[in-house]
Amino acid sequence: MGLLIIALVTVILLFARRFWAWARRKPLPQIAVRPGTKGFVNGLGKVKAPARVTPVLTAVEVDEWRCAAEAAERQGIEAGLEPDCEVLVVGAGPSGLMTAVLLARQGVKVRVIDKNAGPATESRAFAVQARTVELFRNIGLADELMGRGVVTTEIKFHIKGKPVGGLDFDRARAATTPYQFILMAPQAEIEDVLLRDLERQGVTVERGTRLVSLSQTDKQVVATVRQNDRERVISARYVVGADGSRSTVREQLGLAFEGDSYTQRYLLADCQVDWPFDHSHFRIFANGRRIGLFLPLKGSDVSRVMVTDLTTGDGPVDLGELQEELRVAMNVPVTLTSPVWTSRYQVHIRKVDDYRSGRVFLVGDTAHIHSPAGGQGMNTGLHDAANLAWKLAAVQRTGAAPALLDSYDQERYPIGVQVLRFSNRLYKLSAGLRGWRAWVRDTFGPFMIGRVTAAPLPHRKAFHRLSQIGIAYEPSRYNVNELLYSLKGPLAGHRAPDARINAGRQMFDLLRGYRLHVVALSRKHLTEAEITELTAQLNSIKAFGGNVATHLVGRVECRRDDRVEHVDSPQVFEHYGLTDPESQALYVIRPDGHVAWRMDTLDFESCRRFLVRLHGGIAACEEYRLAAVA
Repeated sequence: MGLLIIALVTVILLFARRFWAWARRKPLPQIAVRPGTKGFVNGLGKVKAPARVTPVLTAVEVDEWRCAAEAAERQGIEAGLEPDCEVLVVGAGPSGLMTAVLLARQGVKVRVIDKNAGPATESRAFAVQARTVELFRNIGLADELMGRGVVTTEIKFHIKGKPVGGLDFDRARAATTPYQFILMAPQAEIEDVLLRDLERQGVTVERGTRLVSLSQTDKQVVATVRQNDRERVISARYVVGADGSRSTVREQLGLAFEGDSYTQRYLLADCQVDWPFDHSHFRIFANGRRIGLFLPLKGSDVSRVMVTDLTTGDGPVDLGELQEELRVAMNVPVTLTSPVWTSRYQVHIRKVDDYRSGRVFLVGDTAHIHSPAGGQGMNTGLHDAANLAWKLAAVQRTGAAPALLDSYDQERYPIGVQVLRFSNRLYKLSAGLRGWRAWVRDTFGPFMIGRVTAAPLPHRKAFHRLSQIGIAYEPSRYNVNELLYSLKGPLAGHRAPDARINAGRQMFDLLRGYRLHVVALSRKHLTEAEITELTAQLNSIKAFGGNVATHLVGRVECRRDDRVEHVDSPQVFEHYGLTDPESQALYVIRPDGHVAWRMDTLDFESCRRFLVRLHGGIAACEEYRLAAVA
């Protein structure tokens, strides 16, 4: 009877989980029964594992892929078709610079133009989320970035000047990232980090260069630009529009920038703040129809303050006026001095419906602008760049099918909409309350916020959402769950998590470098013969080319072997879904840190076939061609 009850409860839970996924239009992938599994309960909700017939790449297939790779290298070399560059990036903000940096690191010839005479000096955007710090770590710039900002682990709420609770990310229990905080770094500093790296790659931003017009054919894009009152033409295979909310690229493409503007305006200043509180925490103040914000930037030297603008003026911001408004919103004595930058601005919420038009792609504020609530906008644009750059390189360098570029819009557009809706809801909840709604917040908020934030769950949920570590792409031709024995661990399209491998190595250490990674994991203890075989298989994948890195991570029966990343902690297995003592898995992880392919067994031939689909003509290895012929 006990077994029957357990089985019944299991069936109900499985049904409820799949029904919820179906209702959200995100059906769960099918799970197979692991070979050797016994017991009726262990097989509930699973299908029989399909018979694995190891496919062999034919000589014809290998030759086709070789030709695709060679064609990619030859593209545009014919007389009269060689463009001035492979990719032209219009705009040198964070998204444009990140795109250029990632392309240059992959050997793509890139040029960057910007209409401004020099880089930005204002702080503008400020919040760098954990997922973005991970991206900078991937390209070796995290330490430099961290040195430009202030780490804050708390968001404190005040109503009518009194502290009422807040979010503490130290309680988030986010073991899958080493960056359990928000980094407060001015946009100008982030741009400077990227500019310096771009210069190390041999690329200099062409300043004072304004885009005038844009035209394209099926072979290239031609941009007419103006510099020092002289016009000239730049041809490129592809163009990336990163020229902001007033984009000329978007205008030339005839794309509508649909959305609206909030009626409320805001005053802001980067200045010295003298007040009763510290200068290390993000604070939100609510008082009637006013909202005030304090954001740490450089300790007591420079902080950012923002407040609801209830004035009717349109001229320059007077620091005294801002100070008086801030005192009312915060209900505490505050004195502002030494302004570095002041501004009066209105919040907009807009997006395009297509991130791609032919050979032109849009990233960052050119494609979407958000409410500043939650600090999502700049981070979203940087990950637009990370998603796009490796695909452009794959098409031009390794013969990937042009259809791979379609996946940029297919993946990033839904994320842009999701982030836009989230920041909009957050804005309306925190800053968009008026009249009786504001009275309800001020009256009952202290009690509600205090009780809610006393529990650990809100801190975990808030960090998971704000940090963007939960962003995932839908299954597709390029995000494939080949064979699953468990839903634990990252599915295809999801972010690859960090995890401890041993005392001196984390998973993120292996995944350094903006490139494809193939990771073979074995919780089963490997013999020396198995290590030799698996190493040979991984080397055959590496020999395919295409800048693919391979890793063998597991436990061994023999003494420590340098060919294996020896595991002394179960965390890496837990984070990657290897729940059974004998389990093994093979992952293909994309340059942007998302899982492209997962298989809960070590089938290297299936992995090779997927890599060819994902990365084009990488099957150019002579040894493998001869093996296929034999």
